[in-house]
Amino acid sequence: MTDTAFHELITVQRYAAHLSDLDTKDRDARLNTIAEFAEFVGRTPDEMIAEIFNEETRKYRKRGFYSDRVKEFSAALDGPRNRQLARGNVIRSFFIANGRRIPPEQPDWI
Repeated sequence: MTDTAFHELITVQRYAAHLSDLDTKDRDARLNTIAEFAEFVGRTPDEMIAEIFNEETRKYRKRGFYSDRVKEFSAALDGPRNRQLARGNVIRSFFIANGRRIPPEQPDWI
């Protein structure tokens, strides 16, 4: 997907609007994280939002799939655990900005 096509997606525009108080560098870094995650799961951001919640039944679906993929995606980042969690939280904030929720990652000891 081209950079222009990515930024034209409604879910990306909605998320970018939530990031309007950030400086350009931080906003672009977060949008790049969403683009990388979308490529990681093989879907567009619009497809991710559409498939996590069934509008007809008003129930979540594929929530576990996305929760697991966020954990895998974040763990692939070299660096301290807090940077990995922050990366996962960027993805969670994308879903929240689009009216959907992925549960926060719980530590292994819970």
